[in-house]
Amino acid sequence: MNCVRLLVAIVVLVTDALEPPSLALSLGNNFQRTSRAPRRSIQPLSVFANRKDSATESSREYFVSEALFVHMGAAAQILTEEFYSHRTNFITFQIEKLKTALSLESTHPSNNNSRSRSNGQMFAACSSKDGKVVGFAEVDTCSLESNQCNELNECGIDGAEDGTANTNDGSSTKRNGVPRPYMYNLAVNQQWKRKGIATELVKACEKFVLETNTEKRLYLRVRKCNNAAITFYESNGYAEIDPATINLTKEDVNSGSAEEGELILMAKDLAGVEDDH
Repeated sequence: MNCVRLLVAIVVLVTDALEPPSLALSLGNNFQRTSRAPRRSIQPLSVFANRKDSATESSREYFVSEALFVHMGAAAQILTEEFYSHRTNFITFQIEKLKTALSLESTHPSNNNSRSRSNGQMFAACSSKDGKVVGFAEVDTCSLESNQCNELNECGIDGAEDGTANTNDGSSTKRNGVPRPYMYNLAVNQQWKRKGIATELVKACEKFVLETNTEKRLYLRVRKCNNAAITFYESNGYAEIDPATINLTKEDVNSGSAEEGELILMAKDLAGVEDDH
């Protein structure tokens, strides 16, 4: 059935692309229309003003909340644009976007066959004006010993908003490949960069870990050559750690990576930072 769905979706995407009036339709919109997940009202985790710190209500551009199932298509668009656009053509880009959307849908907490909320969460940054998804991040808190930790296709990115980079850069690894809690799939819409969205998504992941997990350290992976990303994470309290200190090797940290360039492991101790969230 997944193969049939993939073929049908590709045909639809190609057909839409050949018709100018339909070119503006995104895969995210298609997924929202066909999603069977019930709509529910959400309370934003927080609403943030832009960096000008204007006190007026009209200056609040976005909010961050737990991502809904209907957000997965738009999130897939952002992730694919951030990671795959430099090495795909029109057709292969659509295929990668569909694969990413299906992967996100299959692991969304609302999916009965997916992880429970206690094992991880997805976060979306949305425009306060129209609710459009403009940023996305995930955090996995599933215990390495848990039987619920099955394989997860982590469609990470390299070079996200505010100079960030993330996770395994498009790799597909088993959940026991990196330590938990683990932050990944952090990306922001190109037109919404430099507004602090990546920072607030990071804070949302940290807050979730503090509220749900006994382990008060959050891990991530980033390319060693991506100085801008490393600088961003360091400015948010993360530091490179030696994998050997947590019984891992460099090979473990780089397992499943589909891109060239060494990955390093970074972490932040969250104990004592509750007041910042």
